[in-house]
Order: sequence, then C-alpha cells, then structure tokens
Amino acid sequence: MSGKIALMVEFGVKAERRADFLALMRSHAKMTLDSEPGCEQFDVLDPTDAGDNVFLYELYTDRAAVDAHMNSALLASTRGSYDDMITSKRVVWCDVS
Repeated sequence: MSGKIALMVEFGVKAERRADFLALMRSHAKMTLDSEPGCEQFDVLDPTDAGDNVFLYELYTDRAAVDAHMNSALLASTRGSYDDMITSKRVVWCDVS
C-alpha cells in the first residue's frame, strides 16, 4: 500500500447498546482527528434502514499514519470499551486512487 489509505470498518451492534456505541465512536473519531495529523477524515456512518450495523470511514495520509493510529493509546482504550456493545467487526483496507 502506498499513498493514502482508507479503512472501512463494519460493526454489528447490539440494539440495546446502539446509542452508547454511536456516542463512543463519535467521540473517538473527534479525538483521532484532533490528535493525529495523519488522519484526514473519520466519519461515523449510521444507516437509516434501522439495521444493526454501524460503519466507520477513516482516511489516512499514508501507511505511517495508519500505523501511528493502530498503535495509539486512544485506539487501545476505545477498543477495550466496546466489546460488550458489538456482535461483529470487519475491517477493509483500501488504497485510495
């Protein structure tokens, strides 16, 4: 992977924890954008079809920026706080062209 990298993350979220999960992800997105200069965009997508999924779209300047995010204390803390809110997680790595 070279150049910009996007991550698309799909979470299956427990219905009774959806509001908590969305609040957590919105906070995480804002803190990531504020503290990581290599993160250019971080969107939390809440489908309007009332399904159980929530999506994240993250755009990074390069692989080094992704690595910095993956090794950040912020991400480690966030990951540790949503396990009881989700039923699944899938990450898709994309080169941006």
